Amino acid sequence: MRKQVFIYSLLTILVCHSYAQNDVDALRYSTPSVQGTARNIALGNTMGTIGADVSALSTNPAGIAKYSSTEFSLSPAIAINRSSSTYLDNTMKDGNVKFQLTNLGIVIAKRYTDSDDKKKWDGIKFGFALNRLANFNNEYSFSGYNNNNSLLNYYSDQLKDRNAVQTVAGAEENFVFGASIAYQLGLLISDHDSLGNIYTDGNGQNLIYSPADSTGFQQNFNIKRTGGINEIAIGIASTLKDKIMFGASLGIPIANYTERITLTETDTKNLIDGFNSFSNLNYVKTSGVGFNLKVGIIAMPVKNLRLSLAIQTPGILFMKDAYLTSMEVDYANLSEILTGESPDGASKYKYVQPWKMTAGAGYIHKFGLVSVEYELSDAGNSKFRFGGSDADTKIYENDVNGTIKGKYGLFHTIKAGVEFKFDPVRIRGGIQYRTSPFEKSAAPTQFNTSSLTYSAGLGYRGNHFFADIAYVQTNFKEMFVPYQTTKSDVSGATLASKKPAIVLTLGYKL
Repeated sequence: MRKQVFIYSLLTILVCHSYAQNDVDALRYSTPSVQGTARNIALGNTMGTIGADVSALSTNPAGIAKYSSTEFSLSPAIAINRSSSTYLDNTMKDGNVKFQLTNLGIVIAKRYTDSDDKKKWDGIKFGFALNRLANFNNEYSFSGYNNNNSLLNYYSDQLKDRNAVQTVAGAEENFVFGASIAYQLGLLISDHDSLGNIYTDGNGQNLIYSPADSTGFQQNFNIKRTGGINEIAIGIASTLKDKIMFGASLGIPIANYTERITLTETDTKNLIDGFNSFSNLNYVKTSGVGFNLKVGIIAMPVKNLRLSLAIQTPGILFMKDAYLTSMEVDYANLSEILTGESPDGASKYKYVQPWKMTAGAGYIHKFGLVSVEYELSDAGNSKFRFGGSDADTKIYENDVNGTIKGKYGLFHTIKAGVEFKFDPVRIRGGIQYRTSPFEKSAAPTQFNTSSLTYSAGLGYRGNHFFADIAYVQTNFKEMFVPYQTTKSDVSGATLASKKPAIVLTLGYKL
């Protein structure tokens, strides 16, 4: 049985404009990698240099200038997300399967009918594509006995701040997305007078107590993330004198991200009278849409050789968050489970994605092709714009952006692909290596924060119909620190992910 023990006294607080974005959120949206068609995936995402692939609209739009006829393609995929988590020397594994669409595109090729040899341009090519840029789907579960600190220590640190809380009413209402819920549920206790004024200690901090101050808990975490980034790309391209391909595209990224972090802390050693456990759920749902511009060229100085260069401008995403916190407490001396929930939180803000520059080289032969690309970007150039004019919002904005600038920096991506041609069959392979986006002084020391993606595939090319299949897998690691407290150092969890996927592209050319 569950019992709701309180309702907020200020019922008008239904939407709270609070900005909780941080450097972790910035990194999530600053390192996307185009997936697109199965051929592009199998070749290590290098079709922006080779051309004649609709994925190029999201990398180097000059690539669509190579089309000689109108073409349509569709690329469904099965994404298999496998993860392992290590926390307090314990390792657990999770996995799930998702169906998604990595590409939907069409290129309309309009050639000039004038046969004059002096004609400079070979025609206009228009392209439209929906390309997958990022896959956020993952789930992690991990646990361990923590005798050093608890989430309650983090919450009690908030309420001990005399500048934020002076009375019982302040403790109940000033931290509605966490500490105030714990206070109202009896997980945090204050020493106060009959008027509700909280006493302070010798250092001027509020006297706030919690069961975690002198004991340890078994901690069980579950992190579930869903969503991704898809980009609508609309572009135009043409070829000058059969030597240089020019192209430009408008990118419209559409982001969605949902995260549920559940922490259950249990008194497994029965050290606290009358207390069994409590659980805390933090939920956030983010959606956004924005735009960026890409321009690119592909030069063909000699037969079969292609040299490419593309630049993507910093992009702007208009973001919207919805979030809440809920808690449950199981007291041994009560028959009900006590529950509490924050009001619905919401915020709107802008996120600026970093610029990107890509250079590549490819060689095409009658027996196949080989291509390499180098991509440069700067995660430290990403930033948030909260738009508020009040001093607190500006201070927080400057603080977050300063952290991003100091924590992240330039990162490099090396990509390579090879294709062997045995008409009408193609055999492909590719690899992508991205260096760490962290500055050396800020990078986790427990593991390497670079990522590796490798791929392989097969293709069939007919007169009109074509089909490709690709296998791709990305491996990476990240550090998750659940909270911060002044009581002691908080142990982090190492989250390792392997994301294999199978992509099928079906297409038809006129």
